[in-house]
Amino acid sequence: MSNWNPKHYDRAWTDMAEAGKDPHGEVAFIERAIVRHAVSPTSPILDAGCGTGRVAIELAARGYSAQGTDVDSEMLSHAREKAPEVFWSLGNLATITLSTTFSVVAMAGNVILFVDASDRPLVLANAARHIEPGGLLIAGFQLQRSDGRRVSVSEWDAWTVASGLSLIERFATWDDDRFLETSDYVVNVHRKLA
Repeated sequence: MSNWNPKHYDRAWTDMAEAGKDPHGEVAFIERAIVRHAVSPTSPILDAGCGTGRVAIELAARGYSAQGTDVDSEMLSHAREKAPEVFWSLGNLATITLSTTFSVVAMAGNVILFVDASDRPLVLANAARHIEPGGLLIAGFQLQRSDGRRVSVSEWDAWTVASGLSLIERFATWDDDRFLETSDYVVNVHRKLA
């Protein structure tokens, strides 16, 4: 059972759009990264920790082959209702085995912070197993949180290196703002080594 109300969760993004703000900054970032790093735009993209499917649905609307996976059955059910044409998988990011590899695995919106602390290295290792050689892991999360859910940049880097992923870019926002030591958010782009 979800701790989130899927419709209430989606309402925040609808409100953002109605206020004239783009609720799809992560998708635009993914598109720019695909171009910058010469990743196949026709290979599938995984929205890992997809929640109600906002990122996967927008990627599909833009013509990409997108899939979503999440551990929360209620959120995933809502995603299926909104976009039955997208392939959705229920599973734990630390252990799920999907039948394909992806040009991009995206973890937008603090996904790693909602994973049990002991599972975080396993999530990165499993994500790497699902990325095709030369493909990308793109992940963003807050660095300063008052609720105790924290991952440091050095922890993240250790997990990704151990998983065979090489950092190629780091930003402070999904708008490509420069990352500084004082930044409170980080967007990482890693390439899977061949």
